[in-house]
Amino acid sequence: MTARALLDPASADRLAKILGLLGSEHCGERDAAAQAAHKLICSFGLTWHDVISPPIVPGPPRIRSWRSTESDWQKMAAFCHARWHLLSDRDREFVRSMLNWREPSERQKDWLASIYARMCREAAA
Repeated sequence: MTARALLDPASADRLAKILGLLGSEHCGERDAAAQAAHKLICSFGLTWHDVISPPIVPGPPRIRSWRSTESDWQKMAAFCHARWHLLSDRDREFVRSMLNWREPSERQKDWLASIYARMCREAAA
Protein backbone atom coordinates (compact mmCIF):
# COMPACT_ATOMS: atom_id res chain seq x y z
CA MET A 1 0.00 0.00 0.00
CA THR A 2 1.28 3.47 -0.81
CA ALA A 3 0.42 6.86 0.57
CA ARG A 4 -0.91 7.90 -2.83
CA ALA A 5 -3.61 5.21 -2.54
CA LEU A 6 -5.50 7.27 0.04
CA LEU A 7 -7.45 10.52 -0.21
CA ASP A 8 -7.43 12.92 2.70
CA PRO A 9 -10.92 13.52 4.21
CA ALA A 10 -11.35 16.98 2.64
CA SER A 11 -10.52 15.68 -0.84
CA ALA A 12 -12.79 12.67 -0.40
CA ASP A 13 -15.63 15.01 0.60
CA ARG A 14 -14.95 17.20 -2.44
CA LEU A 15 -14.97 14.15 -4.73
CA ALA A 16 -18.29 12.97 -3.24
CA LYS A 17 -19.86 16.38 -3.89
CA ILE A 18 -18.59 16.41 -7.48
CA LEU A 19 -19.86 12.87 -8.08
CA GLY A 20 -23.26 13.89 -6.70
CA LEU A 21 -23.64 16.06 -9.79
CA LEU A 22 -23.57 12.97 -12.02
CA GLY A 23 -27.28 12.59 -11.24
CA SER A 24 -28.12 15.91 -12.85
CA GLU A 25 -30.79 16.03 -15.54
CA HIS A 26 -28.53 18.30 -17.62
CA CYS A 27 -26.00 16.45 -19.76
CA GLY A 28 -23.55 19.38 -19.72
CA GLU A 29 -23.57 19.41 -15.93
CA ARG A 30 -22.98 15.65 -15.85
CA ASP A 31 -20.11 15.97 -18.35
CA ALA A 32 -18.50 18.78 -16.35
CA ALA A 33 -18.82 16.78 -13.11
CA ALA A 34 -17.22 13.71 -14.68
CA GLN A 35 -14.37 15.80 -16.02
CA ALA A 36 -13.85 17.54 -12.65
CA ALA A 37 -13.85 14.21 -10.79
CA HIS A 38 -11.31 12.74 -13.20
CA LYS A 39 -9.05 15.80 -12.90
CA LEU A 40 -9.23 15.65 -9.10
CA ILE A 41 -8.28 11.96 -9.03
CA CYS A 42 -5.41 12.53 -11.48
CA SER A 43 -4.13 15.51 -9.46
CA PHE A 44 -3.43 13.07 -6.60
CA GLY A 45 -1.71 10.59 -8.90
CA LEU A 46 -4.55 8.12 -8.43
CA THR A 47 -6.49 5.90 -10.78
CA TRP A 48 -10.17 5.06 -10.43
CA HIS A 49 -9.13 1.60 -9.29
CA ASP A 50 -7.29 3.20 -6.33
CA VAL A 51 -10.43 5.11 -5.37
CA ILE A 52 -13.00 2.37 -5.90
CA SER A 53 -10.86 -0.41 -4.39
CA PRO A 54 -9.27 1.33 -1.41
CA PRO A 55 -6.83 -0.61 0.75
CA ILE A 56 -8.05 -2.11 3.99
CA VAL A 57 -6.71 -0.02 6.84
CA PRO A 58 -5.66 -2.26 9.71
CA GLY A 59 -6.65 -1.47 13.27
CA PRO A 60 -4.00 -0.70 15.84
CA PRO A 61 -1.73 -3.69 16.39
CA ARG A 62 -1.39 -4.94 19.95
CA ILE A 63 2.10 -4.02 21.03
CA ARG A 64 3.59 -5.80 24.05
CA SER A 65 6.01 -2.99 24.94
CA TRP A 66 7.45 0.17 23.45
CA ARG A 67 10.79 -1.65 23.15
CA SER A 68 9.22 -3.80 20.51
CA THR A 69 10.31 -6.66 18.31
CA GLU A 70 10.95 -6.20 14.59
CA SER A 71 7.47 -7.35 13.63
CA ASP A 72 5.92 -4.95 16.14
CA TRP A 73 7.74 -1.89 14.80
CA GLN A 74 6.79 -2.90 11.26
CA LYS A 75 3.12 -3.14 12.32
CA MET A 76 3.34 0.26 13.98
CA ALA A 77 4.90 1.78 10.83
CA ALA A 78 2.16 0.27 8.63
CA PHE A 79 -0.56 1.55 11.01
CA CYS A 80 0.88 5.08 10.96
CA HIS A 81 1.48 4.99 7.21
CA ALA A 82 -2.18 4.08 6.63
CA ARG A 83 -3.06 7.37 8.37
CA TRP A 84 -0.47 9.44 6.52
CA HIS A 85 -2.82 12.39 6.07
CA LEU A 86 -2.82 12.91 9.88
CA LEU A 87 0.99 13.17 10.06
CA SER A 88 3.24 16.20 9.78
CA ASP A 89 5.49 16.28 6.72
CA ARG A 90 8.50 15.30 8.84
CA ASP A 91 6.71 12.37 10.51
CA ARG A 92 5.19 11.28 7.19
CA GLU A 93 8.62 11.05 5.56
CA PHE A 94 10.06 9.22 8.57
CA VAL A 95 7.23 6.65 8.65
CA ARG A 96 7.47 6.13 4.88
CA SER A 97 11.19 5.47 5.16
CA MET A 98 10.65 3.05 8.06
CA LEU A 99 8.71 0.73 5.75
CA ASN A 100 11.92 0.01 3.82
CA TRP A 101 14.25 -0.58 6.78
CA ARG A 102 15.46 -3.91 8.07
CA GLU A 103 16.24 -2.82 11.61
CA PRO A 104 15.87 0.72 12.96
CA SER A 105 17.91 2.03 15.88
CA GLU A 106 16.40 2.23 19.35
CA ARG A 107 16.06 6.01 18.93
CA GLN A 108 14.16 5.52 15.67
CA LYS A 109 11.94 2.89 17.31
CA ASP A 110 11.20 5.37 20.12
CA TRP A 111 10.27 8.07 17.59
CA LEU A 112 8.00 5.64 15.75
CA ALA A 113 6.43 4.57 19.05
CA SER A 114 5.62 8.19 19.92
CA ILE A 115 3.97 8.73 16.51
CA TYR A 116 2.07 5.45 16.92
CA ALA A 117 0.85 6.42 20.40
CA ARG A 118 -0.39 9.76 19.04
CA MET A 119 -2.21 8.02 16.17
CA CYS A 120 -3.85 5.60 18.62
CA ARG A 121 -5.00 8.50 20.84
CA GLU A 122 -6.45 10.30 17.81
CA ALA A 123 -8.18 7.11 16.62
CA ALA A 124 -9.74 6.63 20.07
CA ALA A 125 -10.95 10.27 20.28
